[in-house]
Amino acid sequence: MKKHHHLSAKFIVKQLLLCIIYAASIVWVLWWLVSFEAPKHYRATKYLAQIEEHIRSRFFRTDDFYGSVLLYQTVPFILIAILSFAVVELRKKTELGNALTKKSTKAACVKIMTYPLIVRSPLGVLTAAEVLFIAGLLLLVSYTFARTTYLRFEELDLRFKLQPKLFKAPLKVSKIGAAAYCMGRAAMIPFCLLWIPVSRGSPFLRLIRMPFEHAVKYHIWLSTLTIFMLTLHGIGYIVYYAVAHKATRIIGWESRGEECAVVAGVIALLIGLIMWITSLSLFRRRWYEVFFGLHHLYIVFFLFFLYHVMWTVHFIVIPCLLFMVDRFLRMVQSRHSVDVTSAKIMESGALHLKIAARKDINAEGLKYHPLSSWYLRIPSLSRLMKLQWHFFSVTSTPMDEKEELSFMIKPFGKWTANLRDQLFKSSQVHDVSETTAKCPFSFKAGVEGPYGDESNFFLKYKVLVLIGGGIGVTPLLAIVSDVLHRKRLGQEDLPNSIHIYHCVRTPEELCVLNSVDPNSIVPQYEKHGLMIDVCAYVTSQSIDHDHGYRRKHLSEQTKAETSDKRLLLSPKLLPSGPKPQGVSNISSKGEPLWVACTMITSILGYYILWGLSNVLIIKKTESAFPNYNRAHLVLASMILGTFVFGGTIVLAWWYSQLKQRQQPQNFPPPLPSNSSIDSEKTRNDSFLSTSSTSTATNAPYSASFERPHDFPTPNTSAPLLMRDRPDAITIAFDKVERGKHVTSTNSLAAHGSPWIGSIQLGCRPHWKDIFTHLNEYHGQDIGILVSGPPSMRQDVAEQCQKHTKLIGKTASSNVFHYHSISFDL
Repeated sequence: MKKHHHLSAKFIVKQLLLCIIYAASIVWVLWWLVSFEAPKHYRATKYLAQIEEHIRSRFFRTDDFYGSVLLYQTVPFILIAILSFAVVELRKKTELGNALTKKSTKAACVKIMTYPLIVRSPLGVLTAAEVLFIAGLLLLVSYTFARTTYLRFEELDLRFKLQPKLFKAPLKVSKIGAAAYCMGRAAMIPFCLLWIPVSRGSPFLRLIRMPFEHAVKYHIWLSTLTIFMLTLHGIGYIVYYAVAHKATRIIGWESRGEECAVVAGVIALLIGLIMWITSLSLFRRRWYEVFFGLHHLYIVFFLFFLYHVMWTVHFIVIPCLLFMVDRFLRMVQSRHSVDVTSAKIMESGALHLKIAARKDINAEGLKYHPLSSWYLRIPSLSRLMKLQWHFFSVTSTPMDEKEELSFMIKPFGKWTANLRDQLFKSSQVHDVSETTAKCPFSFKAGVEGPYGDESNFFLKYKVLVLIGGGIGVTPLLAIVSDVLHRKRLGQEDLPNSIHIYHCVRTPEELCVLNSVDPNSIVPQYEKHGLMIDVCAYVTSQSIDHDHGYRRKHLSEQTKAETSDKRLLLSPKLLPSGPKPQGVSNISSKGEPLWVACTMITSILGYYILWGLSNVLIIKKTESAFPNYNRAHLVLASMILGTFVFGGTIVLAWWYSQLKQRQQPQNFPPPLPSNSSIDSEKTRNDSFLSTSSTSTATNAPYSASFERPHDFPTPNTSAPLLMRDRPDAITIAFDKVERGKHVTSTNSLAAHGSPWIGSIQLGCRPHWKDIFTHLNEYHGQDIGILVSGPPSMRQDVAEQCQKHTKLIGKTASSNVFHYHSISFDL
């Protein structure tokens, strides 16, 4: 009886969830359609004009031009945002993720979200859903521009016929000005939307389950379209003013009421162009610090935009408010300093950081998933770098029941290289003594997150293909660990076949792959119905023994500092110190109820403050109150509405979290596993450890040098290459010929790797053969997850497209679902 009642309640909740999703979709479609009803000049069309007659209010400032915009530009966004939080909360209760994994009775089908429709384009790989979004946006913008331009031209022709003497410029020149105005009017659509994807915890993104790292490219597309249209808008008006002999207006500032300040628009356009140029990939990757600093000019851009066209505030106020609430919650979360519990320098020079997390991080409220990503900031770096936030994928999984987050960081840029150098120097400065009560080198980190996909969508595929390039394998390892831990806990409806393809440049980089031991999580996992096959590709034709960082820092300093101090210290167990500070649960991805209350209260606070300023300060639309002060009132209302009204809710949220932590909580004890025991021992051995072939007695100070477990020892049957070198990597292949293109295939297990599979030297993956081999499955939805450079993603997407039949599909045909989990920023 109880089971029947549970199923009935679950069915009701599911239907309610579907109804809310449909309602949000209808609201979105209505906004899209109403936006086609573009106002004519200043006055609305006949449908919107009827509404404006009944909503005249000085408090909401709907008694002037574009009063109806308050309805069709603000109400839909507020409704969808509220419905989004309801959807997020109901999804937790219905456990749709587990329901979707039961695919045995359903035939494989193509989905627009995972089908790569366009593989090679300037925009990268585009799925069918992304193509539809781009087409819909261009259609809306083009129609808006064409319709308003047609109506303005029609009006100008009529006025020229009736009163030609009133025209101080030729009719064609006047039409250029009208077209420029309409271009700026149409640019409001992408400008309004570009604030949504850049809000990392945006309710709209959570509604459609779009991770932040994917939404960034929508922000790039929308901002590029906005800057392009605003540039045409500016050029059109410059031509108009030059030909009409009004060039002085370009540098003039009309401050009366809500008149247009032309020079403010010019300044805003120049700032926007600077931000766009410095955000291009070529510039951003070389001078990230410059990009990071100049991109904060969006505050100045927004302010001068309001100076320029104050009367368009209704178009953008709600997306901007949601962005400001998101920034406020991120600031609150990042102000909480988090302890970095351990750090390790891998053989490849990559950094393995472990950051403290609270016991209840995956309880009610803040949840993270295997594909979660976090922003990290290290205040102990240089003055400039301590302000930078960098995005990293987590390599741990909430299923391992540990109070820590694990990250693999490749020293690629200045920030990561500075972090690596500081870690190594600190390991030599600080001494480990028997009286040490805490880690010898302890530093704090600012943490924001989690971001990324909130659903474990990969669990619905019976066959998983994980493709990683270099350090991009880290999120894939989190997926494999999550599946293994679920197997350990006895969960059903999990993937039963996992194929891992890992491509690296040098053999040293395989240490990241070998950092996870599947047998330590589930011994003999093959007997539990799980098949994991790994194929590693080393693109270099021979082993590079001149690893720059390890030779420079490990070998030289080991020899210099241990020549006279070999008997100083060996690694010791560190006594447990005070409980480390974990990640704060107050986040834009936290409890939906608290986030929704903060958002609604901030919006109400803005309208209350702005309405009071309209009534008590500005009083009349035609008053002489200057436009720049009106812009200041709007910005002040947004800031105070968020920090004062929304801050009150955040304060209550923090207080409730504090009371919950003070109460005794009974968490279920974690199941013991070999990995947890080993990781605890490793964490207590030393705070910072670097892997090398040096023995423990040669360890300088607090750095613990030990032989990597994933490579053979000199006593094994495999030959040892360059054994006389203290920093040599003990790896060997059956066949290595220098100067020739030789493909060497070997077993991973033969070289001490915990994975079952093969390693190939001097070649790259041949994706056509790999996908032909994968077609041995029949009638399966095969999940293809790619984390690597753009060329790798394009090659894989091309094969997914070729091997997925849209026409002539049979019951035995496979469907390859393409998922890119790479983040290019």
